[in-house]
Amino acid sequence: MLVERDQEIARLNRLLFEGAREGSRLAVISGAVTSGKTALLHTVTDTAGGRGVRVLPAVASASEQKFPYAVLEQLYQGMPTHLRRSRPRPGLDALRDPNGPDQAELSLLQDFHRTLDELTGDAPLLIAIDDVQFADLPSLRCLAYGIRRCRSETLSVVVSRGSLSGPAATALDELLHEPKVCHVRLAPLTVAGVSTLLTEELGTEEAGRHAAAYHEMTGGNLLLLRGLLDDRFSRLTRGPLDPAPGTDAPVAGELFRQAALSCVYRGGPAHRRVAHGIALLGDATSVPLLSRLIEVEERLVRQSVALLTEVGILHGGRFRSDAVRTVLLDDLELHELGPLHHRAARLLYEEGADPIDVARHLLSHEAPEPVEEWITQALCDAAVHAIAADRRELAMNCLQMADRYTTDEREALQLQATMVQAMWPFNPLSQMRRLQSLAGPAGSGMLPAPETIPVVIGLLGLGRMDEAAAALEQVSRAAAEHPGTELDTGLRAIRLALSSTYPDHPELRPFLDQEEDDGPWDVPLSPDQTPESPHLTAFRALLTVLSRGVDERAVRAAERVLETVRLSDRTMLTVHAALQTLVYADRHATATTWCDRLIEETSERGAKALLAYFCVLRAQIALRVGRLRDTVRYAERALEELPARGWGVTVGMPLGMLINAHTSMGNHDAAAELLARPVPDEMYRNRFGLHYLYARARHQLATGRQHAALTDFRACGEKMADWGLDSPATLTWRLGAAETWLTLGGQERAARLAEEQLELAGESSSRTRGAALRVLAATRPRHERIALLQQAVGVLQASGGWYEMARALADLAEAHKQLGDLDTSRLMTRRALRLADSCGADELSRSLQRTPARSALSEAARTGEDTAAFSELSDAESRVAALAASGYTNREIAAKLFITISTVEQHLTRVYRKINISQRRELPASLDFDVAYTA
Repeated sequence: MLVERDQEIARLNRLLFEGAREGSRLAVISGAVTSGKTALLHTVTDTAGGRGVRVLPAVASASEQKFPYAVLEQLYQGMPTHLRRSRPRPGLDALRDPNGPDQAELSLLQDFHRTLDELTGDAPLLIAIDDVQFADLPSLRCLAYGIRRCRSETLSVVVSRGSLSGPAATALDELLHEPKVCHVRLAPLTVAGVSTLLTEELGTEEAGRHAAAYHEMTGGNLLLLRGLLDDRFSRLTRGPLDPAPGTDAPVAGELFRQAALSCVYRGGPAHRRVAHGIALLGDATSVPLLSRLIEVEERLVRQSVALLTEVGILHGGRFRSDAVRTVLLDDLELHELGPLHHRAARLLYEEGADPIDVARHLLSHEAPEPVEEWITQALCDAAVHAIAADRRELAMNCLQMADRYTTDEREALQLQATMVQAMWPFNPLSQMRRLQSLAGPAGSGMLPAPETIPVVIGLLGLGRMDEAAAALEQVSRAAAEHPGTELDTGLRAIRLALSSTYPDHPELRPFLDQEEDDGPWDVPLSPDQTPESPHLTAFRALLTVLSRGVDERAVRAAERVLETVRLSDRTMLTVHAALQTLVYADRHATATTWCDRLIEETSERGAKALLAYFCVLRAQIALRVGRLRDTVRYAERALEELPARGWGVTVGMPLGMLINAHTSMGNHDAAAELLARPVPDEMYRNRFGLHYLYARARHQLATGRQHAALTDFRACGEKMADWGLDSPATLTWRLGAAETWLTLGGQERAARLAEEQLELAGESSSRTRGAALRVLAATRPRHERIALLQQAVGVLQASGGWYEMARALADLAEAHKQLGDLDTSRLMTRRALRLADSCGADELSRSLQRTPARSALSEAARTGEDTAAFSELSDAESRVAALAASGYTNREIAAKLFITISTVEQHLTRVYRKINISQRRELPASLDFDVAYTA
C-alpha cells in the first residue's frame, strides 16, 4: 500500500540521516521492474539534499556493464571540481599503468578510499546508485573496498537493485549482505493500495469500487496503473465535459500498452524474448515449449516468467490483459513473426497439442518452401475439430490453405469434398460450383468412397442423376470390399433414401433393387436382435410410413432416433428423415416439439440450409393440421433462408406447401404467381415434386379448371403407385380427384375413389379417414349425409384436422339446412365459422358469413339488444356461452372445461337471464370471447 511506502521512506531517513552513527550505512531498495525503486531512491536523495548532505549519484546500465569503472567514473563526476581535477580517470589509468592491471586497480582502490575520507571530513556524504545490478565488476570491487575502510560516521550508501545474473552477481552479494545493511523490498500495490491511489488521483471515494478491476489488469504495478490512469484522462480530455457513468473503469489505451512494453524492455533482451514467446503461444504456453521456441535455457525462461509475474504482466502464466499480448505481438518484426509462428506450429504438432492451436499459427503466415509434409495433415486435423465446434470459417481457412500446399491429387479432391460437406448446411449456393467439379472424380473413383457419399447426396439434390449414379457405383464397389463397415451402412441408407425420395430414375434403378433388409419393416425386432444403425433406422421408418401408412413401430423408431442422435453434419439427413416420419404419420404434437427445437438450434448456429429444411417441415405440419397462416409463414421463411435455386429439384416441397395453403385460404392470385415460377423438370420425378403437383391440382380445382386438376391428381396417383409410395400418409390424391368428379357430376366415380381412400385409411381416427368420410357424404343422398358427416366431424376432432373439420361442419350445416333443420344448421355454421377463422381459411369463412358484422356486440346492436348486458357475464359464463353458441352440447362443454354438466346448465341459465334470451339457439352467432379452440 502507499502508506507502507511512506513508512519505508521514513525508515530509510532515520537510518541514513538520524540517530547515533557507527560506521558507514548501507540501504538496498529491491523489487521487480517498475515497482518504484527509482522513485524511492530519488525521494531519498532529495531528502538528503534538503538536509545539506552531499550526494554522489550514479546510474548503472546494462549497455555499459562491459566497460571497466563506468559507475566509478559517474561518482567522480559528482565530486567537487578540485577533487575531480586532481584525480586520474579510473578507466583510462587502469589501461595505461606500466605496472599492470592489478597494480593499477590497487591504486584506484586506495585513491577512492582517500577521496571518501576527504569528502566525509567536510560534510555528510550519500552515494546513491540506481540499478546497481548492472554495475561493472571493477566499480563494484572499488565501491566495496571504499565502504568497508571508510570509518566516517557521515558516509551513507543507498542503492536500488533488481534481479541479477552474471559475473557481477558475486561481487554485488558481497557488497550488499553486510550485517547492518537495511533491505527495503517494494512489492506491488495490494487492492487496498490501488484503491488509495485511485481515490487520490480521481478525487472521489467512488473510484474505490473500480480498484479490483484496476488491480486485476495491472497486478498493482505502479507504471501500469499510471498508464491506465493517463489513458483515462486522455479519454476524458477528448470526450464530453460530464463523462458518462462508468468512465472510471479501466480501459487499456495506448499509454497503458506503452507502459507494458516499458516493463518488458527494462528486463533486458532475454526477458523481452520470453515475453514475445508467451504472447505468440497464448494459452499453449509451457516452460519447456517456450524454451524450445525462443531458444533460451529453461532456467532463464523460468526466471523471466517469475519476473513478469512479479511485475504484474502475467498471472498464472497468462497475460493479465489482452492488450499487453496484442502490443507484444505488434512489437515483433515481420521477419521474426513468420519463423516464430512456423516453429510454434511444428513444436505444438509434435507435442500432440490441440489441432486448432496448431492451425492458428499456420494460418498466421505462409508455409515455408518446400512445404513440410506435416503441415497439410495438421490443417486437416484442425478442420475436423473446427467443424465439430461449428467454427466453419476457421475450418474453411484450414482446408483452403491445405489445398494450396498439397501436391497429391487425391488428397486435393478429398479436401474439396470436405469443404462442400462443411459449408453445405450453411450456404449450399456457395458450394455448388465446387460440388459440380467433384462429380467427375467421384464417378471415376478418384475421390475416396467416404467423401463420395456427401457428393452423391448433393448431386441428387441438383438433379444430376447420371453423375450421381456413376459415383454411387464407385461407393458400391468399395462397400462390397468392406461389408459391415460404416461405408456399407451409409450405402444401405442411401438406397433407402432413394426408394423414399428419388424412385423414378432409370439411372438409379440398379440401386433400388434392394436386398431383403433394405426395405420397410415386415416383422418386429426380437428382444435379442442387435439394433441397426440410426441412419438405417430413420430412413427405413420413413419408407415404411410412406409406402404402407402409419406404422407404430416406425413411429417409435423415429422418436428413438431423435432422442439419441445429436444434429451434426454427419447426422442431419438422419434427423431430417426421422422427423419426416413423424410428420407423415400425423404425430403432430411430437413433430412440432422436435421441429421447433431444431429450428431454434439451427437458427442460433446460422445453418441457413438446415434451418430452411426444418422450416418447410414445420410448414407441412401446419398444413396437415389446418393452420394455414402458419403454413405460409414457415414456408416463406424456408425460401428466405434458402432461395429457390438452393433447393434444386427439392423446391417442390416449399412451393407445394405455399400453393396449397394459399389455395385453402382463397388467395388464388398468390397461388397462381407461385405456380408461374420456373421449376426444374427433374422436380416431378421425386417425392417433393408430388407435393407440388398435388398443390397445383388443388389450385386448378379451386379456380374452375376441373379437367386440368383431374389430370394432375391422376398423375400424382400414378406416380405414387409406380413408386410404391401410395399410402394415405403421403398424399390423399383420391380425395382430390373425387372432389373434382363431384364438380363434373361424376357421383359414382367420386364415391368409388372416396371408398378406396376410406378403405386405405382403415378404422383408426385419422385426418385422412375424416376427410374421406366428408367426401363420401357428398356422394350420398341427402338423408344419408348427416350420419357420415357427423362421423367425419368426430374423427377429425379426435385427429386434429381443423381445416378439414371446418369443411365437414360447413357441409353438415348445409345438409341440415336442406332437410329443413335450420336451428341445427345455424349452430353448425357457427362452429364452422369459428374454426375457419382460427385456421385462416378466409374463403371458407366468407362463404359461411350471413352479414359482414359478426361480433357479439355488433349482432346485439343489430337486433337492438343492450350491449352492456354482455359485460355483466363472468369469465366462466363467457366461456360456456361461447362454446354453446358454437354448437357444443352441455356434455361436450363440461368435458372441455373440466366442470360438471350441472355447472354448465347453471352458467347457461344465468347467461340467458343476463342477456335476456330464453333458449340456446338465441345465443349471438359469433361471441368474440377469448375462448381457445381445443380438441
